[in-house]
Amino acid sequence: MTSRKQPDARPGPGRGPTARDVAQAAGVSVAVVSYAFNRPDRVATATRERVLATAAAMGYRGPDPAARALRLGRRGAVALRGPGSIEALLADPAAALVARGLAGACDRAGVALTLTAHPGPAVDGTVLFRAGEAPGAGALVVVDPAAPSLAGSEVRADVAAGAAAAARHLRDLGHRDLAVLTWAQAGARLEGARAGWAGAGPLHVVMAPGARHPHGVLAAGAALGRRPRPTAVLALTDGLALGALEAAERAGLGVPGDLSVAGVDDLPGADAAGLTTVFVPYRPMGELAGGILAALVEGQEPPPAPALPTGLVIRRTTGPPTPPRP
Repeated sequence: MTSRKQPDARPGPGRGPTARDVAQAAGVSVAVVSYAFNRPDRVATATRERVLATAAAMGYRGPDPAARALRLGRRGAVALRGPGSIEALLADPAAALVARGLAGACDRAGVALTLTAHPGPAVDGTVLFRAGEAPGAGALVVVDPAAPSLAGSEVRADVAAGAAAAARHLRDLGHRDLAVLTWAQAGARLEGARAGWAGAGPLHVVMAPGARHPHGVLAAGAALGRRPRPTAVLALTDGLALGALEAAERAGLGVPGDLSVAGVDDLPGADAAGLTTVFVPYRPMGELAGGILAALVEGQEPPPAPALPTGLVIRRTTGPPTPPRP
């Protein structure tokens, strides 16, 4: 009598366990594994317990609904697009965090993520970051839109509440003269800053040509040239805030002794600079966008996603105002 060697059910190198691996190890079909996780009423208790125990031992956590939905796409790829070039998208720390969150969803789904500057037909769906030309067809999710989107689902954070919290923090510290550095796409952030300041004193809105560090240097330089000089600056991005810190240093002002500076975003680098800022959950926004895109690719109509919460992070660049130097 010959014996037949049992197939090795362990996952191969470089990949995690799959439902097929669990089914082989537990001696059941892939359908039974799926039922054990999703329809326990269709599996005998003893069988389900064996399947779950085998899955736990192998490190299999169950089917990923987002992965299942994305796998139903026709091309096995999704795109992330921004308002400019691919190079600009990669240089934007906020976009990079969104991309990491979206990439995690794509990795779990086994689909490819493409960075592109142009709409194209070779993907099942597109995540559009902030602005840009929407694709003519396919599933679409817009992340952090500057204005309500007429096409596609939206994923946004409550940046208005975050900016309001930053302005209120400066107001509560005793500041009564505030410069707000903004840019054309600030939208809800500027509204939130006004609401949080609540008329505590003069509020000077300084429009910067963009939202990056060099734009902050220019805008803050203009704000600090006013007389009387504002005692606090609220920059509506971290890039503008870091530029404001440089402008303060050029003007010989101490932070926070002569000038308090706060930002919005809490991007990499803000912690090292000691910047008081507002945390915006860009990576979770990317993950949520992936889940919504999965549902859209499957043909479902997901409910509107609630705005993700933001939070004020107080560091060393803000403090009570001090009397101006003679």
